Amino acid sequence: MHKGGVMHITILGSGYEGITISVGLAVFGHTVTTINVNPTRARYLQRGVLDMRDEELSSHMKSVLREGQLRFTSELEKCLSETEIVVIPEVPNSDSDTMPDKRALLRAAECLTGIMGSFSIVIVSAKVPSGSCHILQDWLNETIYSETVNVVAFPAFLGKKRSLHGFLHPERIILGYEGAQPRRILDEMFANPLANETPICHVSWETAEMMGAELPILSPAVPEYPEATHKLSTSKESTSWRVEIARGSDFLSTNEGNTRRSSKKIQNVS
Repeated sequence: MHKGGVMHITILGSGYEGITISVGLAVFGHTVTTINVNPTRARYLQRGVLDMRDEELSSHMKSVLREGQLRFTSELEKCLSETEIVVIPEVPNSDSDTMPDKRALLRAAECLTGIMGSFSIVIVSAKVPSGSCHILQDWLNETIYSETVNVVAFPAFLGKKRSLHGFLHPERIILGYEGAQPRRILDEMFANPLANETPICHVSWETAEMMGAELPILSPAVPEYPEATHKLSTSKESTSWRVEIARGSDFLSTNEGNTRRSSKKIQNVS
């Protein structure tokens, strides 16, 4: 599927966080496809037209588009049949002042059901309440009829400032997951030489979610939290990152029948 550490990654959404993560991963050498349900906007983005004021992001986006490392499309099903990792950078109705409810993450992920995908990792970089990734994992196990898809919490922007520079030069990377299966793929995803001196903290879903939510009980100094530090990676090949808030209006829909099936399961989440 991939060669020499280059992975095929699909980003679900092209708000500011989605585009920033897409461009950052493409700069790191991965092959990235970003989904926008609006075909017109997807075409504009594919031409390098960024409808946001961010010169650094715009410049790097045009560069990785020219190199073929990044593309924008509205064709979700084809992307999921070829990708190894899916990233959810945004959830509906989230903003800088309000924490979305747990159902919001399931609504953002419902497009993954009913499609024969090749992905084995779903990364949640959006700001979500504690416990959301656990619920998403259980829901994917039920709706995809497989336990081979692993959910990972990745707060990509740990701080007030969200930017491409912060993504490319993080102080640390926080990865929350359960079990040993995701580790090999995550090590490859974050093995870029630009970040190989950055510490990676392997923690639980809940710890990563709380750090992404910037709860007051959490300090920027990861070693103060036993749950985070007892799994702190000591590998020389480790890496690092930042994630913070998820906004954007371009969320993914799915076919009507699949939406009905998904919504029944979403309603059962408390």
